[in-house]
Amino acid sequence: MKQLFLLIFTGIIFQFAQAQTSEKLDQEKLLQYYEAQQYHEAVQYLQSVYKDSTDVKKLKQLAYANLMSGRLSEAEKHYLNLYRQLPEDAGVLLALGTISANYGLNAKAKAYFLAVLNTDSTNFKAYKQLAKLENDLSSTEKMTYLLKANHLDTLDAEVCADLSMAYFRNNQFNKADEILKNALSADSANLLLLNAKMPISLTFKAYSEAIAIGKKILATQKVPSEQLLLQMAQSYRGLRDYKNAAVYLKQAIKEGISTKTASYYGLLGDTYENMNQNKEALEVYKRGLLFENNGSLYYNIALIYENKLNDKKNAISYYSQYLNSIKEPEKQKRHIAYIKNKIEELKR
Repeated sequence: MKQLFLLIFTGIIFQFAQAQTSEKLDQEKLLQYYEAQQYHEAVQYLQSVYKDSTDVKKLKQLAYANLMSGRLSEAEKHYLNLYRQLPEDAGVLLALGTISANYGLNAKAKAYFLAVLNTDSTNFKAYKQLAKLENDLSSTEKMTYLLKANHLDTLDAEVCADLSMAYFRNNQFNKADEILKNALSADSANLLLLNAKMPISLTFKAYSEAIAIGKKILATQKVPSEQLLLQMAQSYRGLRDYKNAAVYLKQAIKEGISTKTASYYGLLGDTYENMNQNKEALEVYKRGLLFENNGSLYYNIALIYENKLNDKKNAISYYSQYLNSIKEPEKQKRHIAYIKNKIEELKR
């Protein structure tokens, strides 16, 4: 959020440095707070100097510092005071729109951003923020705002990536690719641009290019996404490198499975047991084992075979598998002894 606000208010710091006030404000000290991103300290310092907040220059300083420190309600209060005095000020309107968007008040935010365009029809930031507010990815309005923003700044990575993906969804692959060229030339390591470029390279069967892009993205991620891993696998398959394709497919499968899947199957199995549907419970428990070597599932299966189906052979088998699944046997000596004794009883 702070990066967004920094983008919106580039240059405001310099305005502060030039401001003339009756109070003894140490501009150098204030700038040091901003440069160190100590916005909370900046707020406290400004409040200690300014005893009223009716002067426009003072209000701008207080509003900006509160905004950057994340105190949105306080920042909004100051910006609304500014709005009453400067109803057509683009910086004030952009700030109020951004604050409203952060509160989830999209209609209100949109009204502020449109007000910016009423006074400045070439305001890039307003078009960019309006595009973000459109949740319908295929809406005409979103596309219009993205196109106007891109026309005003062809190198903004966020706008380029969103516009490229919009073209891609409409099967306009050449346009999707063209939009990214200049931005990637300017910033070849930008993850937004690389992620937008990856599916385009696959579509054009530029598999080596896709692999190179994928490796750049993977180098920045501790936990790669399932989609990226699948795209890497598809790229290697395109080159008939099935060995590497298999490696990435296995990783994609692993990432695609929730760590809680086995426990969900455990709950479902228990639900079937409570309805006396023991065969269904067994099927569900065993399905859960496909996702995780879960000791509790082995134990539940063994209990059903022993107590409800009177199947000693399978009960012994699953109790044994349960024992093998225990990760810290030293801490469960009594329980292990109990299960081993149960297995011996079932063998008789």
